[in-house]
Amino acid sequence: MPQRRPITSIVLFFLIAVFSAALAGCGSIQPPPPTPEQQAEQLEPMLSAAGFRMLPADTPQRQQQLASLVPMTVDYYIGKTGTLHYYMADPAFCKCMYVGTEENYQQYEKLKLNEQFQAKEGEVSRENLEAQQMQIMDEQEEMFNPYGMSLVGPMGPAMYW
Repeated sequence: MPQRRPITSIVLFFLIAVFSAALAGCGSIQPPPPTPEQQAEQLEPMLSAAGFRMLPADTPQRQQQLASLVPMTVDYYIGKTGTLHYYMADPAFCKCMYVGTEENYQQYEKLKLNEQFQAKEGEVSRENLEAQQMQIMDEQEEMFNPYGMSLVGPMGPAMYW
């Protein structure tokens, strides 16, 4: 029967480095950009809640005008009297345009900031929950390990093949 040899510290270091790099790579994966429908589902309720009005592109002229605008972006133009008018074109989902005043836009910005704050707060809560769960799992593992801090046994952290 061949004798088992301990893993050398170089091999152990290499394995830890590869595992760490793999974990770092998983953390940097970005989700795909939202589809126009997903953007509409996020933006349009906030615009409506802020007081923007929905104008359907129900004539060929409106459809042509809608197609010429940058989609899913809140923008503005200055009217004939010098007042700001805000709009968002949605040629894909509702085939409409949302229009609003300066006050509507300010309310939309408040709603957007609130949503961002809540998303960040939820992310921090998830991270805290995950950290608590990891701590509980570590404590449970230590309770069932008869050798205390050494996870391998009485010979210490050496691993055998």
